[in-house]
Amino acid sequence: MQRIGIMWRQFFYYSLIIVAVILVLAFFVSRETRHHYIRVTETNLRHQAELVEEALNSLPIGGDTEEINKLVNTIGKKVGTRITVIKTTGEVIGDSEEDPKNMENHAARPEIREALRGEMGESIRYSHTLRKKMVYVALPIRRANKVVGVVRTSLPLKGVEELLRSINQKILYWAVILIALALFLSLTSSKALTKPIRRMVEATKGIAARDFTTRVSTQRRDELGELAYALNWMTEEIERLFNELTREKEELAAILSSMIEGVIVLDSEGRIVLTNEGFKNICGLPASESVVGKHHWEMLRSVEFKGLIDKVRTKGRAEGVEIRIGDRVYLGNASLISKRERGKTVAVLHDITEIKRLEQLKSEFVANASHELRTPLTVVKGFVETLGGKAKGEDQHFLGIVRRHTDRMISLISDLSLLSQLEDREQRFDKKTMDLRELASYVMEIFREKAQKKGLKLELLAPDEFPLIEGDPFFIEQIFVNLLDNAVKYTEQGEIKIKLSELNKEVKIEVSDTGIGIPKQHLSRIFERFYTVDKARSREFGGTGLGLSIVKHIVLAHNGRIDVESQPGKGSKFIVILPKERT
Repeated sequence: MQRIGIMWRQFFYYSLIIVAVILVLAFFVSRETRHHYIRVTETNLRHQAELVEEALNSLPIGGDTEEINKLVNTIGKKVGTRITVIKTTGEVIGDSEEDPKNMENHAARPEIREALRGEMGESIRYSHTLRKKMVYVALPIRRANKVVGVVRTSLPLKGVEELLRSINQKILYWAVILIALALFLSLTSSKALTKPIRRMVEATKGIAARDFTTRVSTQRRDELGELAYALNWMTEEIERLFNELTREKEELAAILSSMIEGVIVLDSEGRIVLTNEGFKNICGLPASESVVGKHHWEMLRSVEFKGLIDKVRTKGRAEGVEIRIGDRVYLGNASLISKRERGKTVAVLHDITEIKRLEQLKSEFVANASHELRTPLTVVKGFVETLGGKAKGEDQHFLGIVRRHTDRMISLISDLSLLSQLEDREQRFDKKTMDLRELASYVMEIFREKAQKKGLKLELLAPDEFPLIEGDPFFIEQIFVNLLDNAVKYTEQGEIKIKLSELNKEVKIEVSDTGIGIPKQHLSRIFERFYTVDKARSREFGGTGLGLSIVKHIVLAHNGRIDVESQPGKGSKFIVILPKERT
């Protein structure tokens, strides 16, 4: 279907309006002119009827009809009007154009009926006597305030119609001239309106073809001029933004190509939008091969990577997972690019093969060293205990020192072994449903004797109906053991409380004491391994500096979080948040 331009559409609308207005105007002018001439004719006929009625004052209406007929004929010829005199009975007694004797009774004529009622009668109708359309005006003839007859004047409507026809021809003539002139002006106006619009259309096509040198020149000072100015300004802005985007794209391409890590951007359907050479190297593809538009599982056949992408799209947040591809291990991190573009994802693959190998070596070293050291230390401890029963004096003192340091070494090796186990990413936790309140009560009983020796009060605060949680009972127990052990060691007087409370989908564990507290500058480092606030005091109590690090690893392994609040001299509060459900 052929497109109709704005110019011709505007011209059509203008033409339709102009023709309609002029035709309606001509119709009303013609109608009003006709009404005007008829009113003028009726007025003249009324005046003539009044003159005839005055002339008849000297003649009796019921008298000699010849005199009345002769008078009517004389006046009718002088004024060029048909004059008729009718008695109240409807009998015609005088007519300027016809013989009254041959005329029928006029009592039924509408203008006669009006006049007989004492009013002026008017009528435009066909005359059967003259066989033509006439304009009639009838006036009552009064004698002593009594209607004794009717005088009627009339003119053929043909003359008025001929006059109106002449006027209508002139109106039509000028209407055609006005329509033609208006159409010409409309066409000129439409061309003047659409000419700058066509220039703007051509300019926008040039801009779409990336010809940013295109400008629209116009001298107009109206809205179209403002539009042209705005279009030129927009072109300059688009050119600036395009150049800026091009530069940023080149910088991004340079950054991506220089990255060793594999980078990939996916759309909502899982198709590759952007990638770098690092990702192609991971997939074993040549750098020249294009992978844009292909699905990621065609290039990288990894269940872990697909699971990572699905998880990010489902949860709507950044996620990370280890991915094994061949003999290499990668840390995959992915996130949504924006909330508006739901499903568009960016993923980065870091090669951590060497890191994993070193972690494995470290874990094996710690495990082997712990195993090799535990046996001789156990033997040493056994001999010390054996000798302790026989030693006396200074020997008992020295054996006590050996025993204390042997216990510290055994505790240190146990903590190192447990920490190494927690840091092993392949460690599988035996998560079960358990009663946290019962577990906390059990651990408190372990430390109750030690606390009583120092005069400390142990208290468990928990609601009677506390929810069950999912977790590894052994490791959750270690949280309470390490936190209570520290609380008892570093509290000289007062009390230690364990408070359990329920949040929305989590549980909150608070272990607080009234001990020595922790200075503010140490709070950010207390969860580091081997870090102790007071090294001399830690050695005195046999601390290894690994307890809080173990607690933190256990909490993180259960997808929880840990925090601490403390003031020197007033005590400390450790806050652990754990999810209720299995994660």
